[in-house]
Amino acid sequence: MKTLLDNINPTRAIMGRLFLWFWVTFIVTALLAIWGARLFFVDLEVSEITPDELATLTSITQRFDRPRLSRMPLQEVVNRNARSLRGRLIAVNTATQDIVMSMGPPLRENDIRDLKRLAKQTSPIAIKRGALKLIGPLFFERRGERYALFSAKFDLPEKKTPPIVLFLIIALITTTLLSWLFARTFTNPILHIQGSVKRLAGGEWQSRVGPTSNRQDELGQLARDFNKMAEQLEAMWGAQKRLLADVSHELRSPLARLQMALGLAHQQNVDPATLERVEREADRMASLIDQLLALSRAEAGEITLSATPLPDVLKEVFTDAHFEAVNSNKQLVVSEVPTFIVNVDAVMLCRAVENVLRNAIRHSHTTTQVYFSEDNNFWSLHIVDDGDGLSSQECERIFAPFYRASLARERESGGVGLGLSIAKAAVELHHGHITAAPADTGGLHVTLAFKKS
Repeated sequence: MKTLLDNINPTRAIMGRLFLWFWVTFIVTALLAIWGARLFFVDLEVSEITPDELATLTSITQRFDRPRLSRMPLQEVVNRNARSLRGRLIAVNTATQDIVMSMGPPLRENDIRDLKRLAKQTSPIAIKRGALKLIGPLFFERRGERYALFSAKFDLPEKKTPPIVLFLIIALITTTLLSWLFARTFTNPILHIQGSVKRLAGGEWQSRVGPTSNRQDELGQLARDFNKMAEQLEAMWGAQKRLLADVSHELRSPLARLQMALGLAHQQNVDPATLERVEREADRMASLIDQLLALSRAEAGEITLSATPLPDVLKEVFTDAHFEAVNSNKQLVVSEVPTFIVNVDAVMLCRAVENVLRNAIRHSHTTTQVYFSEDNNFWSLHIVDDGDGLSSQECERIFAPFYRASLARERESGGVGLGLSIAKAAVELHHGHITAAPADTGGLHVTLAFKKS
């Protein structure tokens, strides 16, 4: 359950964090705007006075002229008459604009200003600010001073504004779309750069960032810097391949002369032990040159494809491998080879399989197994030995040129660390891939996957 939540957690990706940040910002801003508008900007509107409201206020005004009430303080008179009113009574002195109101919460400043302006009104009207409705004025005389009488009550508007839920739904849809578009336009260039980096790391030296490099912001500059770096790496890799090829070709002539000199030395009865040592080193140099040339050809993409039954392609490779295993007192177990037709370069394919297979036999304790599998897109050849194996970190590095996981062991076997590099280049020429992983038997499991035609 925790893994599932981690996978769908939007904060794990930069796009998710950008989306949530702008989405929350839009929503909070909208809510604050609504709250502020309702708090500080309540519209004033003129409302209609109903006959009952006018009659009630007229009746209260007439009571103020009664002799008994005229002797009482105005505050007490207002409080008494307000009891029969579902609201409050407010009297405003038209000369001094002093306000006397019945018991209740204090009025807002806006309401007080409205009352003072309406006290000069000659005929009664009704105004509403928010939920408060003021009705008046009706005038009365008291002790030589003139007052404007108002009634105030809370009255919910008949035409309700759109509910907050509807607004929130609209805001959610709008801000979600806008935030997603913004986050997407910001993260798309990053994803393009990321894809180019992965391809470059996988050996696609021609990988470049396309339209993103035309942007005039920091991401565009990053893309242009990446393209420049990729061009330099491609040039360096090309120079390295040319150097290997040139050195290999140049070494073949002196090596041939050295071998001829060894033949003459044998005829002249030179010390056999010394000649044997020189001849062994010459053979190693010849093997190294052959492998360098094979690696150069594979990396240069020199390939000739032909449709051939798979058993015919691998028959000789497995025959030689059986012979080598028997001479080493080891066992090679090969499962039945599928009979389908493959469109491959037979020489390069055999070299790839042979290099991996000989490596497995050399490092196994007793047994090396070979079996096949396939899916909709690839057919795969699996080579598994029961040797000491390698760590996961070493499995990722063994296909690099001249890399040797165990230096002493490779020297003893005469290897120089090019066999698996050649295998990798040959497999990739067939649009496939090669991987290595620790085997269940404790050794190494190498998979060569080839794309179907």
